[in-house]
Amino acid sequence: MTSSLPFMSRLDNTDLAAIARRWSECNYRHNELIIAHGDSDRDVFFLLAGRARVTMFSEDGREIAYRDITPGEIFGELAGIDGKARSASVVALEPTRVARLTGVAFRDIVINHPNFAWVLLEHLSAQLRRMTDRVFEFSTLVVRKRLILELSRRAEEIGPVNGQVSISPAPTHSELAATISTHREAVSREMSALAKKGLIERRGRRLILHDLALLERLAAKKE
Repeated sequence: MTSSLPFMSRLDNTDLAAIARRWSECNYRHNELIIAHGDSDRDVFFLLAGRARVTMFSEDGREIAYRDITPGEIFGELAGIDGKARSASVVALEPTRVARLTGVAFRDIVINHPNFAWVLLEHLSAQLRRMTDRVFEFSTLVVRKRLILELSRRAEEIGPVNGQVSISPAPTHSELAATISTHREAVSREMSALAKKGLIERRGRRLILHDLALLERLAAKKE
């Protein structure tokens, strides 16, 4: 699907040139804050290199991870559109380079570049569908199924080879817990159970999913 490709790869050369003329580039260190929840600025960002995470923390300090951002993706666009305070924080997961577009420049490009505007709509639609799926999962599925579905989503981004997928770097149990709205101990328990069944295996910094089809059948199986 076109909408599954990174945002910038779906822009034509005219759009890319227009935003590159008006953005400024910035570098961030590992764990450095790029956007802070509640900030009032309206700048829009494009990730050029590295990885970042959209996240929030509950009152008791538990992390809630919404999505990871990879090169070519746009983020911070909601404040650029509605002018309201930032709805979440964005943190660099490793040394990261981003391009920053002012809210005024972003609005001007949306108005004057219809292809950019359409790609933005596709991006927002995909994010809304993803959030709808996650709300359904949190509301109706046990931890084991939520975990398998999250692993499957990560696997689909990579693509299986002979039915197997290698995820590198392997997500930590804390990262998975933050993504599927549970605690690390529950993820550790379920990962151990899947490993005992021979469905997953940790090899150094990689997580091997040995049978993606069977994992997906387990997620779909009625309790």
